[in-house]
Amino acid sequence: MRLLIIRPQPGNDASASRVQAAGFEPVQLPLFQVEPVDWSVPDPSHYDALLITSANAIRQGDDALSALLSLPVHAVGAHSAGIAAKAGFTIATTSTSGANEAVAAAGSAGHTNLLWLAGEDRSALESISDVQVEPVTVYRSATLQPAGDARATVASCEAVALHSIRAAQYFGTCCDSWQLDRAAFSIAAFSPAIAAAAGEGWRAVAVAAAPNDDALLSALAALGKLGATGSDKEYRI
Repeated sequence: MRLLIIRPQPGNDASASRVQAAGFEPVQLPLFQVEPVDWSVPDPSHYDALLITSANAIRQGDDALSALLSLPVHAVGAHSAGIAAKAGFTIATTSTSGANEAVAAAGSAGHTNLLWLAGEDRSALESISDVQVEPVTVYRSATLQPAGDARATVASCEAVALHSIRAAQYFGTCCDSWQLDRAAFSIAAFSPAIAAAAGEGWRAVAVAAAPNDDALLSALAALGKLGATGSDKEYRI
C-alpha cells in the first residue's frame, strides 16, 4: 500500500522510516512547514510545570526556553520527552495517549499550574479539576503551496496518514480542489477528532488507538485485514 505522508519536516522523514519498516510504501509530500513565532516568556514563578505536546515547541522555542528550565516537563510522547531532555529540561512524566492524559498526570504529580508551550493550531483540552493550563504559542505550521505534480503524487496513493486536525482539513480541501474522488483514499488518523475533521466520503477510516505512528500503522494494517481497502464501507479501528 502506498501511504501518503503530508506532515511537516522533520517529522515527515521520521514517519516515512516507520512506515517503510511496517511494510508500507511511504510517499512523502510535506504540505506544511513548521516555523517559530514571536513570543514573550511568561514569568516562570507563576507556574509549577510545563506541558509539552510536540517536539516542535522545543525546536522552535530558541534561547528563550532557557528561562523555563527550572520547570519540570509533562510531555506527550517519548520523542517530545527526549527532545526536551536534550534541551536541558527535567521530565516529570511522559504520556502516550495525548494532552489530556498528560494534564491528568501533572495533576497526580501535584502540579496544578501548567504553562503549555503550544502551536498556533491546537485542540481544546478537557477541564481537569484543580489543574490550570495556560497556553502560549511558540510555533505555527504554515501551509505550503503544493508543487505542480502534487495532484499526480496524491492520486497515486491508496491511503494518507493524518497527524493533525489542520492536516485532515487541508487534505480534504486539496482533494476537492483537484477533483480527486475521496472514495479513492483510505485515511489513517491519529485520533477520532482528526478523522472527523477530514469529513465524509473516504473509502475507509482507520483511527489509531494512541497518537503515535506505531498505533496508526497498526490500525491501518487491521483495516487491510478487514478487507476495507477497495470497499465502500468505513471501519474505525
